[in-house]
Amino acid sequence: MTKLQAPFNALRVLCVAAAYALALASCGGGVGTGGTGGDATAYASGPITGFGSVFVGGVRFDDSSATVEDADGSGRSRDDLRLGMTVEIDSSAISTDSNGSTASARRIHFESEIQGLVGAVFVNLGSFTVLGQTVLVDANTVFDERIGGGLAGLSAGQGVEVYAIYDAAALRYRATRVEPSALVGGLRLRGPVLQLNTGNQSLTVGSNSYSYAGASNVPPGLAVGQYVRLRMALDLTPSPHWVVQSFGAVPRAVAEGDGVKVEGLVSAFTSTSVFSVNGRAVNASAATLVPAGGAGLVVGARVEVEGVVRAGVFVASKVSVLSDRDLLDRGFELIGAITAANPLQSTITLRGVTVSTARSDLRIDNGTALNLVLGQAVEVKGVLAADRRTLEATRIKIVR
Repeated sequence: MTKLQAPFNALRVLCVAAAYALALASCGGGVGTGGTGGDATAYASGPITGFGSVFVGGVRFDDSSATVEDADGSGRSRDDLRLGMTVEIDSSAISTDSNGSTASARRIHFESEIQGLVGAVFVNLGSFTVLGQTVLVDANTVFDERIGGGLAGLSAGQGVEVYAIYDAAALRYRATRVEPSALVGGLRLRGPVLQLNTGNQSLTVGSNSYSYAGASNVPPGLAVGQYVRLRMALDLTPSPHWVVQSFGAVPRAVAEGDGVKVEGLVSAFTSTSVFSVNGRAVNASAATLVPAGGAGLVVGARVEVEGVVRAGVFVASKVSVLSDRDLLDRGFELIGAITAANPLQSTITLRGVTVSTARSDLRIDNGTALNLVLGQAVEVKGVLAADRRTLEATRIKIVR
């Protein structure tokens, strides 16, 4: 018999999880440091905003001894990491002082949301489609240097890999990075199940429905609200559509931790005390809300959550609603030695990123533009240029 599960069921599950977290908090497992004892651990997730270590959510993670892995759990190199990639980081405790927040990364997991062929490009709307999903490009979307012209450089039929955050309010993905792809791993999609029909074995993710009849590795207990990883294929009959070939591993459980720094979009909302971010439950009953009262805290809002992990739930000590302007003002950061310098074009390269030094308001500390030579160690702060591939430096510190 056909069975359609309603989206609000996911919220019931979320409420149960949050209530469990509240019970833990009343027993001494609440917000704050401690709770697990020993060597405190932390968890962070969000797009990469800098290198010289790895910057995520305003925290500088020393990655010198970190294990790096991709979506399939295969070992990768730190050199495979790029600006705008969405990552999960397990680390030592996050410490904060006058110089900022730091920690030592133990594991860095990067995973894109979509891998497939571009369907259509809408430059005037700032979006394109892949696998039937709408992908929004905004001022914070980084394009790989191999894609000239940013969004206008994409074309129908081109293979791409999209790092993004799912926007449950608009049923679309907000891209943090777009890069070309040979689709070696096949067509892939990651996102929450919006509707599920177990009768005809179809599910809806985002704005499109897919048949999973005949798919392998179907998760037992597949339900609305669950995040899934789908490997898909194009079926041309009776008309072109995508079908699910297999399901990948469901998102891993987050271990108990005394530090959380998560940046993402609110994916489900019951109240300012009970909601989820990127599909993970948040208990904010004792959190400081910014702005006060949780104004703007709705499905689709971009937020930053700080707190601890208890029984798989983020028990928040602070929840901040972020605007696109906040992200633009934060910008990007690069620390390292200059690997290429072109004075005629006013550019330098470090950590694989081309940086323009042509801004009239550029501030250079401990030296001048004459010091921007091959091998010179520098600290660069900048913003994404109009081409979305390079950075414009706003401040450079010459490291002596």
